[in-house]
Amino acid sequence: MLYNGDHHYAEVLYFFVVHKGDIQHTLATVKTFSPPNLDLLRESYGILCVCRFPSKEGVVVVDAKCITDVVGMVPFHWLGHEGGKEFFPIEKMSLTSIQTTEDDDTVLL
Repeated sequence: MLYNGDHHYAEVLYFFVVHKGDIQHTLATVKTFSPPNLDLLRESYGILCVCRFPSKEGVVVVDAKCITDVVGMVPFHWLGHEGGKEFFPIEKMSLTSIQTTEDDDTVLL
């Protein structure tokens, strides 16, 4: 989403409508992610964008028009560390790229 002139990732909590005179505004309450880890972003040549959730800003109300894209935020796990509160975006999530084997318990990506 575009917020305060910068792009941010956020989780939409809910949408609502506010009437001010004859004008109707559609707003969204969102919980923002932190800016990306710049070291990982640089080391991955701008590919791996890992963000912490929630950010210090916490919950904010924005105009729904600020929401520019819908992505899936997938948990990011460091090798040898237990899962934390870090996530990375996947822009086109689908099940078409998942293939199962004869053993139903095994999924290949």
